[in-house]
Amino acid sequence: MKVTFAYTGQLAGAAGTAEEEVELEVGTSLAAALAKLTASYGGKFAELLVDGSGATRSTLLVALNDEQVSGDYDEVTLTDGANLMVMTPIAGG
Repeated sequence: MKVTFAYTGQLAGAAGTAEEEVELEVGTSLAAALAKLTASYGGKFAELLVDGSGATRSTLLVALNDEQVSGDYDEVTLTDGANLMVMTPIAGG
């Protein structure tokens, strides 16, 4: 199945793209998809997604089909054609 990921700010810079289509196995969880991206990109991208223990950062914001995902990403199953927006916290002043 194909899922579209969109990235903002630092994540887009670390990925080298603001949007990409990713091929995943049917039934892939959001947590597994994020782990695949983390392994694929590594470096700064991985630092922005996961903490030192490999857990998804609690400050990460993810919207699935325009609705913010809350709770355990392992319990969110992605479907073909899903659109995800992945955002890191924004600081300003």
